Amino acid sequence: MNFFQRRRLQKQIKQVLQESRHARHMREDIADPAQIEALRVLEREIREAWRARNYAGAEQAAETLIEQVQRVCPAKSHPRVREYVEILVVAVGVAMAFRTFFIQPFKIPTGSMEPTLYGIKVEEQYGRGLMDRLPFSLVSLALFGDRYVEIRAARTGRIGQLITDNTFIFSPDGVVPPFRPGMLQHFQRGDTVVQGQLLASGRVRSGDHIFVNKVRYNFRPPQRGDVFVFTTAGIDHPQVKPDTFYIKRLAGLPGERIEIRPPYLVVDGEPLREPEVFRRQVEDRHRGYHGYVLAPPSVPPPVLARVRDRLQLSDTEYLALGDNTHASLDGRYFGGVERENIVGPAVRVYWPLSPRWGRIQ
Repeated sequence: MNFFQRRRLQKQIKQVLQESRHARHMREDIADPAQIEALRVLEREIREAWRARNYAGAEQAAETLIEQVQRVCPAKSHPRVREYVEILVVAVGVAMAFRTFFIQPFKIPTGSMEPTLYGIKVEEQYGRGLMDRLPFSLVSLALFGDRYVEIRAARTGRIGQLITDNTFIFSPDGVVPPFRPGMLQHFQRGDTVVQGQLLASGRVRSGDHIFVNKVRYNFRPPQRGDVFVFTTAGIDHPQVKPDTFYIKRLAGLPGERIEIRPPYLVVDGEPLREPEVFRRQVEDRHRGYHGYVLAPPSVPPPVLARVRDRLQLSDTEYLALGDNTHASLDGRYFGGVERENIVGPAVRVYWPLSPRWGRIQ
């Protein structure tokens, strides 16, 4: 046996001995003691044969040891499938733990934080363009989160009166499938349409998907200007969905007295200009910011509906306001948010690709 053959045999024997030790450690408490002892005896025989330079004897003992290891640890059916399943289970477990304790993803459903963050938007579009045909449409959806949508008549009939937002009575029976506000409407009330006729079309753009840091507020208190997520638990307002998540800008801190003198947010009698995001809210009109406005009348009456209205935050409350206060259900209506209901700050837009992708400001 030359040098290279001996080196190869040495590596094989080392691997066999390692598998044997692993089998003993894993099965020692449940396997037949005689089988475990047979493993130890064969391991000693291999070492003694190698020290005596009896390479043929060592190789023969190694083959016998492999057979004995297979008796102690019989091979399971479909090992490759089992391995993939185990990897998948571990990966899902790690992801769920990470989501529960560290970083949690959310998606923006509405436009209450525009132009800082965008919810789902629909734009008029007539007909498919090049990017709306396979395979380009898949690329557009995967990277930019937008897709072309059409609604066509399911049967021939006549379109009657509007009964709800974007839903029309359809004769002889049923209704026109509701379509999203913003889609281009291709019919008039009273029109007779045939099966398959185009009724509405548009481009649907997915809302921003963000990551929220659930750990940061364990090390520092929430800070004014943070975009943060909170639960609506304990908020008693008929328009607020119970036990759901809202995302707003943190505008008021515990113990402060808040009022709105459009376009300014006033804290303890002084217009708020710091941090910089609040100056941007008032002055950066060309980017779509319009300052703060009072809440319109509603039932029940909003907390901040008139210039003379004041909101006094308690020692455990924070004020949440949308950047788009023209279309935001926020603290102007329901008051402060308790500290225990705050999930964490929104830190990054991770999808889709857009000018807002990256760190949230």
